[in-house]
Amino acid sequence: MNGSKHISNCYSALQGLYWMSYGAIYTFAAVFLLDRKFTDSQVGTLIALACVFSAIFQPFAAAAADRGKRFSLRSLMTLICLLTIAPMVLLFFFPQQALSGVCYVILMLLHLAFQPLLSALGMQLLNNGYYLNFGAARGIGSMSYAVLAFFLGSLTLIFGLRCLPVIGSLLYLLMAVLLQAFPETKRSGSSIVSSRGTVSILRENHRFAVLCLGIILIFISHSAINTYMIQILQKIGKGNQELGQVMAYTAILEFFVMVGFSRFVKGRDCGNIMRFTAIFFVLKAVFVPLAPNLPMIYAAFLTQIFSFALFTPASVYYANAILPAGDKVKGQAMITIAITMGNIAGSFLCGNFITLWAHHSGYPGDSWHCRHWSDLLLPWSGKNRAHYFF
Repeated sequence: MNGSKHISNCYSALQGLYWMSYGAIYTFAAVFLLDRKFTDSQVGTLIALACVFSAIFQPFAAAAADRGKRFSLRSLMTLICLLTIAPMVLLFFFPQQALSGVCYVILMLLHLAFQPLLSALGMQLLNNGYYLNFGAARGIGSMSYAVLAFFLGSLTLIFGLRCLPVIGSLLYLLMAVLLQAFPETKRSGSSIVSSRGTVSILRENHRFAVLCLGIILIFISHSAINTYMIQILQKIGKGNQELGQVMAYTAILEFFVMVGFSRFVKGRDCGNIMRFTAIFFVLKAVFVPLAPNLPMIYAAFLTQIFSFALFTPASVYYANAILPAGDKVKGQAMITIAITMGNIAGSFLCGNFITLWAHHSGYPGDSWHCRHWSDLLLPWSGKNRAHYFF
């Protein structure tokens, strides 16, 4: 191994900064957009659009990184960091609804596109002989997210929701600076880079294709819960502060699993691990939305240990192991695209479901007419309780 403790620390810090930005940009997306007077269905549509455009953009970014002719992986990631800051600046200075919608779609597109490149960077460092505990680095990302998420709800109450793009901009600026500490790594293996498209890769790797389909399906519910967690909390009388605390709790659970994953994975088939996690994704989809109070929500999220916490590092190792050298970055992107497609369906379907259900229930406070996002309380009382899922 190359003397690379410094590189390992830098990669862990980069994971930490990215997942902190995830808290500011994605976790509080519904809260931010509802405050800009969008309805639940419009929020779901905007997030779905961002995911669609991200899914289209990611293969091109991955292919550029795999070929490395115009952009190295490091330089491409730096460019995305700098581009991501622009819509956040506009969101801070211009609160108009239409502009906010466009800027948030662009912001989430770039933010989601960065994720597979971050995973690919870790695998590229490992393939080039650098010491790196990917599971521990990803666990530090979850712990960093937990720290910020815990305080983020309170910060939005003190400084207002405009603090979210400020925090996000600072984090992405730090990421752009930190990326300059990484070496320009080369692809491992054959120097011949595959020019195959996504369909060709899926056709020649049937197990990988089935995995991507399974990821789409399980992430429909996962995305719906994450995006509309604020509504799940509002039905039991909670809000922003509890949202941050609950999401911090789930990230802490992930940390302990991810830190030990590199040792756990030795001698095990990552495909089997991901099949195991699917069971707990289903259990989470059932237990979390139906939890009647905050303690039960915390208990339901214990399923996070055996679902998302195991799935995240396992999927990265799996793609790196079964795909040829010229397709490794693209493989990371394809897993993220599958997650993104699940996010599209989850965000769009759940947002429209909430709006239609509120309308069907005769509730007068549709979010389009609300003065503030906190007015969005679904009628979760008495005999109606058993009929609600989100």
